[in-house]
Amino acid sequence: MTEVAAHSEQTSRTKRIRLDVTGMSCGACSRRVENTLNKVDGVQATVDISTKIATVDARHDITVAELCDAVERAGYHAEERTAGHDDQSAPAPKSPSIVARAIRWVTVGHMGG
Repeated sequence: MTEVAAHSEQTSRTKRIRLDVTGMSCGACSRRVENTLNKVDGVQATVDISTKIATVDARHDITVAELCDAVERAGYHAEERTAGHDDQSAPAPKSPSIVARAIRWVTVGHMGG
C-alpha cells in the first residue's frame, strides 16, 4: 500500500477533534495532557501549549465527552473548540500596504528631509 493510500485509509477511519484545554501553564502540563489523550485506545493527539489547543485524531466511535473526561482525570479542563471560536481568536491579518509603507519609510522615506 502506498503512503498516500495508507493516509487516506487512516483519515477515513478517524475524525479530527480540537479541544480547548484550560489549566495548563507549561510544557510539562501540555505533555501530561498529550500523554493522557494518547493512552485512549484509537487516539493520536498533540497539544500546543501556546494556543492551549489539543488536536486529536480519533476513531469515529470515540466521543468528545470521553476525551474531555480523560483530560479532566489528568487535572485539567477541556471542551470542544467550535469552528466559530477559531475565527474569533485568530488575529486579523495586516494589510500589505501598511507593512509596505512602514518598510518604505524605514528604508527610504525618512532620508528625504
